[in-house]
Amino acid sequence: MKKILSIIAFAALMLALSSCDKIDINNIHKPYTPTSGGKTVLIKDFTGVRCVNCPGAAEVAHELQHSLGEDRVFIMSVHAGYLATPVGAFPDFRTDEGTAWYGNNSSNPLFSVDHVSLTDGNTLYVEQIDAPVADALAEPHTFEIFIVNKYDEATRELRVESEVTAAADYLGQLYVTVCLVEDSIVGRQVVPGGIDTAYVFRNVFRGTLNGADGDVYSESQIYVNDDYIYKYNIELDSTYNADQCYILTYIYDKALGGKILQTAMSKVK
Repeated sequence: MKKILSIIAFAALMLALSSCDKIDINNIHKPYTPTSGGKTVLIKDFTGVRCVNCPGAAEVAHELQHSLGEDRVFIMSVHAGYLATPVGAFPDFRTDEGTAWYGNNSSNPLFSVDHVSLTDGNTLYVEQIDAPVADALAEPHTFEIFIVNKYDEATRELRVESEVTAAADYLGQLYVTVCLVEDSIVGRQVVPGGIDTAYVFRNVFRGTLNGADGDVYSESQIYVNDDYIYKYNIELDSTYNADQCYILTYIYDKALGGKILQTAMSKVK
């Protein structure tokens, strides 16, 4: 089965509209073999350039990530809300998708762990994330994600293939979201005591390749080894540093309030 899906373009990421293929390769895919070491977790850090407490909270989250393993815990900094609105020379990292995920919240910093609804909408404060992260890491390993990126330096064309394989039988409303993340961006950030004009922003969410909701994986029963490849072609924004860009892909269950089941991340080049 081959299904052609469309990509919604957004100016901050793409200069050209492209297409996406969702390819069912059940008949040719090798039997599932775990390679990532099990369940992974995604922390979404809802932050803002004018949020004085956000740098300290981000550091707490990164310390937790380092202690548990950067191959098991991923962090994506999503700039959203009033305090993400730039003034003057502050950078603007806001995205439509980030605003949609942020919802009706009104303060930063806020965090979500695998997008599970815990407190304050889908978010929680940084001092609350330890236990949810530990619980999420202990959950069954139901999916595996493999990412292949091909980047052309001359044209800045990026071709992405995100392959999602079922590691167990599963029944739910499953969707796959593919994100672009840029690391180590230097800019202005409010910090305690003033403004840091050379603050290093980590894991900044630049947008998705397939919308805030992503593309459908399955809305019915799936079985172990069921496998799909999602393909996207984009032109990387000329202001982004390709050496510091990553593709982050996750699969989530809409029937469970958007709970993320597995995440993977891979460098663009």
